[in-house]
Amino acid sequence: MATAKTKAKKGKSAPKKTKAEPKPKKVVEVEPEEIVELVDESCSCGCEGEHEHDPIMKNPMRSYVLRDIWYEGLNQVIEEEAAPEDNKKEMLFLTLSNALLDMVMDIVPADVGEILAENIDDFLCITMVNRENDLDLLQKFKEDFVTEKGDTFEDEIELQEALSAFEEIWWNKERKDLGGKSPNEAIADVAERYDL
Repeated sequence: MATAKTKAKKGKSAPKKTKAEPKPKKVVEVEPEEIVELVDESCSCGCEGEHEHDPIMKNPMRSYVLRDIWYEGLNQVIEEEAAPEDNKKEMLFLTLSNALLDMVMDIVPADVGEILAENIDDFLCITMVNRENDLDLLQKFKEDFVTEKGDTFEDEIELQEALSAFEEIWWNKERKDLGGKSPNEAIADVAERYDL
């Protein structure tokens, strides 16, 4: 990737003056040269390439590749199924979702796949708890943490210690907005219901 460096412009020299008493020297801090990455193409959001390396940014293009790989075959299988017409869209969605999850699990090493599967399960369960209770657990956690512990910490270690102590209590404490269940209990209920 090409880089451009900023340089100071030279000014015209002033006419020579008669010698005056020397002025005290000023200490001037010199800032390091700024390196600016030139981006050939930027996305349509106007970010000027700020999140060019974000892996999510190419998902729309990946969707087109997946369409070209799977859509025709999946659609043909669904059309051949002896199912009511109303159910065919749902079947297509479920088949595609299953294929995507299989692909994601297959392209990572087995030990990473297990961690990924656990994270996906947690994400899905939290999302379902949020939807069923009309709330945002992660936002509530953040708000409650800031209320109780503040938002200023001496260093990263102090923040991590505060988070660890707080989350152990928070995720296991009963909440009115969850019908008297703790967040962990609500998440476990969803996991059991969907056999995750």
